[in-house]
Amino acid sequence: MEHSGIRSMCARHLTDRISKALMAILGTVGAAQSMAADVPAAVNITGMVHFDAHAVMSNGVNYFSDKDSASLADQFEFRRARLGVNGTLYEDVQYEVMLNATGTDTNVLDTGFISLTADPTLQWRFGRFRQPFSLEAMTRDAHIDFMERSYGDQLGPNKLLGMMVFGEPTKGVTYGASVAQSGFNEIASGGKLGGLYTGRLTWNAAEWKGMSDQVLHLGISTHDGTSYLTPATSTNTGSTASGTTRATILNFRTEDRGYASAYRVQLAGDKLTSYSYGTSADNAASISKQLQDLEFAYAIDALKFQSEYSYMTMTASAYDSYSAKTQSLSLNTQTVYYEFIYNVTGEKWADAYKNGAFTGIKPKSNYQFSKGGTGAWQLGLRYSAYKVSLPGTTTACASSCYADGGNALSRVENSEKAHTITLGLNWWLNPNTAFKLNYAQTQFDRPVYVLSTSSSKTFTREDVLSMRVQINF
Repeated sequence: MEHSGIRSMCARHLTDRISKALMAILGTVGAAQSMAADVPAAVNITGMVHFDAHAVMSNGVNYFSDKDSASLADQFEFRRARLGVNGTLYEDVQYEVMLNATGTDTNVLDTGFISLTADPTLQWRFGRFRQPFSLEAMTRDAHIDFMERSYGDQLGPNKLLGMMVFGEPTKGVTYGASVAQSGFNEIASGGKLGGLYTGRLTWNAAEWKGMSDQVLHLGISTHDGTSYLTPATSTNTGSTASGTTRATILNFRTEDRGYASAYRVQLAGDKLTSYSYGTSADNAASISKQLQDLEFAYAIDALKFQSEYSYMTMTASAYDSYSAKTQSLSLNTQTVYYEFIYNVTGEKWADAYKNGAFTGIKPKSNYQFSKGGTGAWQLGLRYSAYKVSLPGTTTACASSCYADGGNALSRVENSEKAHTITLGLNWWLNPNTAFKLNYAQTQFDRPVYVLSTSSSKTFTREDVLSMRVQINF
């Protein structure tokens, strides 16, 4: 009965999210159409639907009681379902509002921004947008080479509220610099305007040299600052309620949407006197990090090689009013990936590169069920890895998994080192419709276990087979 009620609540929640998103979009389109009659304006409906199927193999786990273990279950998933509008006003003002109908976050806004674009060398953006960081992240979700990005993307700033200046000062060179906050409320920024700073600089040497059939991309990104997160007690109703609050400050999920907690670092907060599920601490945790990323890509005709290396240092602390002590953790992380993508049907990568990032390829021959055609076919191979300085544990944590000088309730769990090899096959029927098939094999440096359960099963390898059908418009 409890699980049935939870499913019913989730269904109602998703329905409400979709209804609100559609009403907001329709209202925005109606207002924009009315305005377009009086001012020079363009309005476009945009969105994407990515529907996935996952089969997780080789780990032998069959105990699915919470979100960690459930990530190992075979499942269907709406990876993305977004609907929005974008357009221009008086040619020099661009805007976008994109709403998200998936997930459990009560904030349905995926992106929403206003851009001032009169001068290509000096443009401004205000709102919630993807931060200028890394080649993978700046490639839109609709056009990434594999179904999921590499481990390095799990460290990045992604989409935040803030403001940015960006542009292309000379042929082949782009830059971007932003100030942002980590969440939607004042707790995330710690009372400051922003607090997180991101910058990116790229150079396409091939474009600079006039080699129109090639891409030689070099880039560097940096992300620095302090954010705040409120620790809370566990929401896992499958275990006994606790008075220990924790904040997850670093988490790696295996690629291709595999195990949700391949590695996890949790900083302890206040020790509460009463036990309950999902109760927030009285004091927020402070998280400071410095993240750098190096980018390289070379493409000639239908073949592309792409690689990035990132390095992050992080320090986090939280005050426990119960023990009158401060918990703290420090760590560093490295990630790297190497990938090859080959367009079997001959589409050129140079045609899909613009403003310091790759966009989607356009098939030479679109496929239509009634008329035939080939579409565009792609083969991909990627090696991706992460390594963290704090070693994890091989057995489930008790009360002092990792002693930190405070209340000794912070914890570091599972494998601090792992790598994944992914094989990919993509079929683009047309520029807006694709089928994707990925096979990802992950090897862990130490045995990992299913967190937050009584299962003692450990495994050192994970295999995931996934398929996606997607449309983008």
